[in-house]
Amino acid sequence: MIMELLYNGRIYPAEDITSQDERYLKAEERVNRTFDDLHARLNDTDKKQLEQIREAMYESQFYAEEERFRYGLTLGVMLMQEIYGVYGAKYFKPNS
Repeated sequence: MIMELLYNGRIYPAEDITSQDERYLKAEERVNRTFDDLHARLNDTDKKQLEQIREAMYESQFYAEEERFRYGLTLGVMLMQEIYGVYGAKYFKPNS
């Protein structure tokens, strides 16, 4: 099922995963409120620059999340290899 979803381009971890952790939601709310407060007090030139900063932050956050995803997936695969390779051979014997 996962391979079919992956093959058909129906898995979007970068878009589908949004933290529901209360600490994250509160931090995001603080960031947005502070951004909006500052944005309201700036002239048009400074507003554009602030928007550029926000866009650059989102872009850098995307790349950092992508790297963390790769790391986590790689770690999970390595863990499964160890479990099935080392412990699998020790505890789960064929035809036993």
